[in-house]
Parts: sequence; C-alpha cells; structure tokens
Amino acid sequence: MRRKLLLNGGFAAWLVLAGLFPVHAQDGPFGGLPPNYWPHRTFGIPVNADAIAKLDTKPTHLQLYFAADRGTFQKGPKLSLASLHELNGGKRGFLFEAPRDGDYEFAVQFVYSDGSVAPKTEQLIPEVRAIIDTIPPRVQIAAVGNGVEWLATDDNLDTRGITLECKWPTSTEWTRINDKPSDPPFKPSDSYAWRIPPGKVLEVRVKARDRAGNEGISPVVRVPAEAGTTVGLPKAGGPAWTGPSPNLPQPRISYVNSLEFQVDYTVSKMGRSGVQAAYLYVLKEQGSWELVKRFPVKMLPDDKGPHSMSLPYKAEREGTYGFYVIPESGAGKKADEPKKDDPPMVLVVVDTTKPYVQITGVQVKPGGVRGPLVEFTWTAADANLMPQPVSLEWSLDKKAETWNEIKYRLDNNLTATTGRFTWEVPDEKLWKFYARIRAIDKAGNVGEHIWGQKPTDKNSEPVEILVDLEKPSATIDRVRGGTNSPPPQQTTSPDKD
Repeated sequence: MRRKLLLNGGFAAWLVLAGLFPVHAQDGPFGGLPPNYWPHRTFGIPVNADAIAKLDTKPTHLQLYFAADRGTFQKGPKLSLASLHELNGGKRGFLFEAPRDGDYEFAVQFVYSDGSVAPKTEQLIPEVRAIIDTIPPRVQIAAVGNGVEWLATDDNLDTRGITLECKWPTSTEWTRINDKPSDPPFKPSDSYAWRIPPGKVLEVRVKARDRAGNEGISPVVRVPAEAGTTVGLPKAGGPAWTGPSPNLPQPRISYVNSLEFQVDYTVSKMGRSGVQAAYLYVLKEQGSWELVKRFPVKMLPDDKGPHSMSLPYKAEREGTYGFYVIPESGAGKKADEPKKDDPPMVLVVVDTTKPYVQITGVQVKPGGVRGPLVEFTWTAADANLMPQPVSLEWSLDKKAETWNEIKYRLDNNLTATTGRFTWEVPDEKLWKFYARIRAIDKAGNVGEHIWGQKPTDKNSEPVEILVDLEKPSATIDRVRGGTNSPPPQQTTSPDKD
C-alpha cells in the first residue's frame, strides 16, 4: 500500500525546496511548474530525509533525475540516505552541477534493497523546476541631447529591475532616479532627459537585473554627449561583434568548457515538405561567416514534440564564436546565407582554462562570541569569473570528497582579483582543520587550492590550521606520600577546652 501511494503522486511530498530558491509567481515561456531562478551552475535540492526514514518500507537510495529544456529525463546523482549531501542551513539533499544554463526539471526516485524502484522511470513527473541563468543582462546606453536612451536585454530580464543613476563628475555618490515606490518603473528600452545648466556635465549609467539576481551595468556616459562620441544607440546593420540593432533580437552568450560542443536549434516554422537539412555557419574573431557543414535531418510538420536538434562543432582553440543556422525544406528551399553584418543567433565563449585561485593568508585570532576568528585572504582570477565565484570550505580529512561550508558565494572584495573573509569558528570541538578554496567561471571550470599546498605542485602537502590558542593551566591540589609514610603532622597546637 505504501508504494502504491507513492506511485499515485504521494512521492512528490518528500522532495521540497524549503526556501532555497526564490520562487517567482510569474511562469517562464514554457508553462508548467513555476520556475525558481538561480544564478549559479551548482545548486542544492533539499530532501525531507526525516519523513522518508519514518516510512514502513524505506528505500536504500534516492536517484535524482533531471531534464534540460523540457527534454527526456536523465540520471543524476544516486545517494543513500546516509550519504545525502550537506546543504546550507543544516539541510541535506542533492548538489546538482548543471552542465550549462537552461531550464531544468527534477524528479526523485526511491530505490529499494530488492532493486525495485518507485515511481517507475517512465512514470516520473517533474517536481521541481529551476532556470539556471549565470549571464548578467546586457545594457547598452547612449547620450541623446541632454538625456540618454538605453536598451537592456536578457532571456530572463526582470522588467522591474531597471535602475537609472547619475552623478556630477566630482562626486563619488550615485543618485538613483525614479526610486520612489509611487514612481512608474523604467522600461528595458527607454529614455530620460535632464535640465542641465550650461557648462555642467552629468555622468549617467543604467543597471538591469534579471530574475536570477544577476546585474548588468552599462558603461558610463556623459550628458550632454562629448564631442566626437556616437550619439544614440547603434542602428540596423552595425557590426555583429559590437551589438546588433535594438530592433533585432540580441544574441545570447553561452559558455562552454570544451573545444567540442553541441549547438542546439529549433525550427520555428516549416512548410508541408518539412525540413531535410540544416546549414550551420560560424563567425570567428570578427571575420566573415563560414559554412561549417550541411547536416542532413528529417523533420515533418506532423512530428510530435518540439522540432529541435543538436549540431556538433569542434573549435580550434579558446575564444568567442558566433553561430547561425539555416534550415532547408524538403523541397530544397532555404533562406540566403548570412551576410557579414547579420548578428549571430548565439555567441559561444569557449573557455577550457580553470580559474587561478589560491589562499594567500590565514590569520587566527582569539575572541569571537562563539569561538576563535580565522581571517582568510585569497587571489581568484579568470577572464570569465562567475558572480560571487569563491567558496571557502573546511574538512578534517585533506582527501575528503565532500567538504563543509565556511562560506559560499563570495566576491573578490579587496581588488578585482583578491578578497578577504573572517570566519568565527562555531564548533567548540573543532580545534584543527584543513581549508580549501574553490573558484568557478561561467563555463563551469573550477579551480581549487588547499591551504599550504604549493600553487605549482598539487601533490605537495597541505597544512592544518590550528585554532586552539589557549595555553593549558593547572593548580596543585595536595601532595601525597608513599604507602608507608606517616600521616601529616599538625604544626599548631589544638585549643584545649
């Protein structure tokens, strides 16, 4: 009866987000489960392990399944109840590493000791949906007369997250325009003007936020426009690498950490003859469009499901590549080849290099409320660092597979490549440990370093951090003699009655 209940939908109650993701009421473009937007490739899915442990028939393992962009379910991590990953806030569950940005759906399957599962794989239904978006919005701005016009673009743009700021050149403080709750919000494509006294100049910038919390900032422009600068946003026919016309779709930027990858495409319209081929074009380093290959395909209008396929591409080296796809109908009809000024449908940044990261200093200080203070300083550098790319962790075992959180999602807060964080050690029993730092870039490359290791030699021995600074003290209670020694003599005469 218990397993039957799970198969009929009761299973979904055991998998909960528990507030880990910020849930937005508005749905994404595909409908279905409400999305939880997340700005990192690594994210945790809490599981109610206590409730599972109370079941009459308990599973031995939990199998995570995921589906990318409404595709078929694929197997993710399989964990026993005792080996669930540790998550923030003392929760336990799955740590999932997304291979790329996109729309992900998740389901969990019970695996029992006899090899049976519930629900069956073909009966899995999505229980959690997360839209992984690590790319900040792109914000263009231009001076026009005594004002500016701007264009903010992003696949998941928060239309309430457009901010206009200005300041005098001699000031260090930015003033936000239209910041009262009663003020109508700015639009992604909008303009604004000031009454500027003669001889005065304003510095202006625009910020845009997406639903995952990523923030893009425009360059700073001066109003009125300085002599010799371009007035207004680029018009149609501009160079593909400096940004297409605001009237055209903006190319999405994807990051990959391999020279070989897939370019996914969807045929949005086809005639009665269907599609028999797809032409893939590539644009390299501001050159001209080159035909990669004609890929034979077979799509018909009455085919069920999305008309999508993947085309393989192998890059020669790291860099930025633009791509364009043209389908060919079964009757041999296709659009013209892309021209030099045609913008890419997508830009792909090929980045196979791990970020350079190193703990550069550790200083232990006494006297926090809960325990000693440990100050970490570090260097983290990469051309494509993620926002808040740094994670600090500790472990009693230098070779541990899973480390404990000191602090995740840290920025370089000293300079563009260095940072500092002070940790108050909360565990009274913890008096020594190893410390590890990790940094991730937008392509998913992860660099790491354990304190004490030589940066040029990963096989060198790390060094433990000692946080017990107290010197032991003792007092003498009494002195005892041997077993045959006489009892101690009284040195003063007792009072007589």
